[in-house]
Amino acid sequence: MRERERPTPSSRVTAFAILLAAILQGTASAQTRESVPSNTPASDPAEDAYLDETARRLVLGLKAARDTARLTIDAYTALIRERIGSEVPSYERNRPSLHGERTARVRWSRDEPAIVHVLAARFRQPIFDPDDSEFFGGLRAEQFAADPLGDPFKFGFLEAETITRSPLGPAAERYYQFRSGDTIAVRLSNGSALRAVAVTVIPRYSSIRLVSAIMWIDTESFGLARVAYRLAKPVDREMNWHLRSGGRWSPRLYLDVGPRDSADSAPAPDSTPQRPSFFDRLVNGAFNEVWPRLRWDISTVVAEYELWEMRHWLPRSVTWRSDISAMEGVTASGLAPLSAPLMIDWTLEVEDIRERGAGATPGTPATAAAAFRLWRQEGDSISAALEEAEPGEMVTITPADREALVASDLLPATVWEEDGAVDDAAIGRIAAELAAIGVGDRGEPAEGGERAEAPSPWLFDPPGTTLRLLRYNPIEGMSLGTRLQRDLGWGRAALTARVGTAGVAPDVDLTLQRTHPGHTMFLSFYRSLRSGAPGAGAATPGLFVTGDAAGFHWSHGAALRFLPGVGERNWLSLRLFAEQDAEIATDIRRNRIGTAVAWRPWWGGQRPGSIGVGGHVGVRASAGDNPHVRAIVEGALVIPLSSGLLLGMRAGTARVWGDPAPYHLWHTGTSGHWLRGHARSVGGTQLHMARIDLQRRIGFLRLSVFGDWASAGGDNFYAVGAGLVFLDGLIRLDVAHGLGRGGGGAAGPTLKLHLRLGAIF
Repeated sequence: MRERERPTPSSRVTAFAILLAAILQGTASAQTRESVPSNTPASDPAEDAYLDETARRLVLGLKAARDTARLTIDAYTALIRERIGSEVPSYERNRPSLHGERTARVRWSRDEPAIVHVLAARFRQPIFDPDDSEFFGGLRAEQFAADPLGDPFKFGFLEAETITRSPLGPAAERYYQFRSGDTIAVRLSNGSALRAVAVTVIPRYSSIRLVSAIMWIDTESFGLARVAYRLAKPVDREMNWHLRSGGRWSPRLYLDVGPRDSADSAPAPDSTPQRPSFFDRLVNGAFNEVWPRLRWDISTVVAEYELWEMRHWLPRSVTWRSDISAMEGVTASGLAPLSAPLMIDWTLEVEDIRERGAGATPGTPATAAAAFRLWRQEGDSISAALEEAEPGEMVTITPADREALVASDLLPATVWEEDGAVDDAAIGRIAAELAAIGVGDRGEPAEGGERAEAPSPWLFDPPGTTLRLLRYNPIEGMSLGTRLQRDLGWGRAALTARVGTAGVAPDVDLTLQRTHPGHTMFLSFYRSLRSGAPGAGAATPGLFVTGDAAGFHWSHGAALRFLPGVGERNWLSLRLFAEQDAEIATDIRRNRIGTAVAWRPWWGGQRPGSIGVGGHVGVRASAGDNPHVRAIVEGALVIPLSSGLLLGMRAGTARVWGDPAPYHLWHTGTSGHWLRGHARSVGGTQLHMARIDLQRRIGFLRLSVFGDWASAGGDNFYAVGAGLVFLDGLIRLDVAHGLGRGGGGAAGPTLKLHLRLGAIF
């Protein structure tokens, strides 16, 4: 991506979203069935591209209707409202990280440049300061809506070339198969209804240059009433970090879209890539081997159209959903990677349409120059000289009073305050249909090697060079890790092995992952080294762990886990397991089978000043050695008292039944999760806790004063303290002092510093 001279809210959005995809272009105009010849030929079609005659007639009719529609509209004027929102994920709750809203009026003309007048624009980063607003340059939705006849499948990467092969392109049959489906009734704004047939678009191979799609085509006019699609595969191995480029530090993400062919635009004479130096390759390679691979999944794009004036199919709305997460294979003892959701939508409200050869409607600008004179005020910023702009280009007018734009009543609601044109339930159903499309017949290899666009389904991380798989602990010594992954289409298989220098048997994990929009399933077989007490508290050793053998054990068995679909806020999980734990220091072995269920809901708190409520419910039951049941219930409430004052409250109870081993008991812990300001933890079969926290915003952080209470074994423990809260609770640093208990002081009240990541408040 091209670098900007100065950081702006728009560029920060682009950096956060990682190659933020620009939404969609245009649509078609309605034509009568008689205007489309029944024998319209495809452009060099593959014999098996159309799986039934209905699909052939509708797709070829749609292409012909779109070509004819290019001659029916001279100009139009419309209001475009765009919104973007993103969240920072955590296991407790997601937090809004940024959002932007923008309204603009655009006049599009076939023979003149498009004129864009910005009416309102606001950008906020609530995770830093929810009250601080800036001017939002926007994602420039008008560049995709301004051409009402453009291809809706073109993903235009910001300031980069188009890479997607469109199902409506001249050679689409080489890359896609088409199958007709159900007929639906499309309800128009005037109350009338049209019949549209769903045509499924099946990519011939898995590539980020292809899409899986469903087109709903009007059977009378061959107009496109709705289209939904996703990339045929997530963007993962195609992305890597370039910290250095051209001999200088220039951090950015590089996207490899595969080989070019004659259909791609030719590079500019001065765009020949410069071969990186040895030092550049060394730095970039080392960073990419340390940093986890990213996975960017554009799960759903839905574009809806309206039959304006019952004659012209024009875009009405676009809804775009994606998420970014780590691609690394999930092992039996590893945490599922968090996903950062990104939401974008824009709507188009047509104000006036001028048909071919007609005069301008009174009160509307007849030419681009007239619109420019009407909308421009003294002191406004102009993106380009009108007299130098060509048809198809844009001239944007931004008023000088940016503060008025930020506070304008014309701003749309945030993505959390109001649903878009397509609600979340409908998006979920469409996402499930798109994910189920799969890959069709690959057909005959096309000239030019298009199949090279499809990456190998295998991915190998060699031992030693894959720095993120290195670790040290007293059991293995220096452990070298390697991983082999296989993309199965419906999911992924990952085999991870670690061999230590201490001569112990290797750590091996085989995990099969099944991905679905509604849930993700993991089936694991493993022999893995774990730190901490056996059972619920066990974890994979980190990068560098010291200590003695008493703090480690081997665990081998099988586990089946069900987790929510990526991007979901309510974290519900189910785990079934059968395993044996072997303590390394004592060689004591315990066998158990069981299940664990966890639910971490959170509602509200997305908008400034709104109340948030949530909690945690968990049950873990096991049979075999030391059969027992552990349960926990926690609730939390966050109440904004004013623009800068916040009250947080949390309470919970936990209990264990049966014949638990000592490490199965509940403990107050020393990390401060249940009780701060104590040197030692206290355990028991039943625990209770409560916490109250008052926070005052000071700039980009919050000052916190708090009090804790916990009860274990009939004894009460207390603590008070103060802390600094960063990023809306994602990071907090507390100083707490324990006040003892109602007898004994076994927990060791003391002055203690606590660092907490991902707290609720």
